[in-house]
Amino acid sequence: MFDAPRFRYHPDPVGTGSAVRSDEACDVCNRPAGLKYTGPVYGRQPEVLCLRCIADGTAAVSLGLPDGSQAEFTDVGWGVPDDVPKAVLEEISQRTPGFISWQQEHWLYHCADAAAFLGRVGWDDVRRLPDALASLRAELAQLGVDASAADEQVAAMHRDGDLTGYLFRCLHCGTHLAYSDAS
Repeated sequence: MFDAPRFRYHPDPVGTGSAVRSDEACDVCNRPAGLKYTGPVYGRQPEVLCLRCIADGTAAVSLGLPDGSQAEFTDVGWGVPDDVPKAVLEEISQRTPGFISWQQEHWLYHCADAAAFLGRVGWDDVRRLPDALASLRAELAQLGVDASAADEQVAAMHRDGDLTGYLFRCLHCGTHLAYSDAS
């Protein structure tokens, strides 16, 4: 049986669709992948990438660019609070599976740390999570959407639709956070 690596900030990459079972050989380690990564790679593009190589950092180094920069699996370049340590950003971007969103994925933060990515969500998923709803409403307010229109937009979200939410949970206090993205 295949023993999948554990990721602090992305606890279920198979459940979120960021990995699928595969016996193909990983382009980095040449071993059967077990779980093949299906998310973004900001670097050289492998055909097959196993989660082991992401977890141990081998993929970030091996798939790096000619300028010496390491490959990344999530864009952590914006919206990062000043109190989040650089080591956390490196763990998310270089040793944690990313996820695919409509426009551009981004990670959410809380309690001076990155939050754990739980997956895509729609209205039916977030309507019972007042903290996630507040997070979505705050995001839309920052974009200039009035409260009534924001509520309509959140109610129109579907997990697999053209308007989707992305749910996170704080590892320290359990607060749910979310943002929306549209096709």
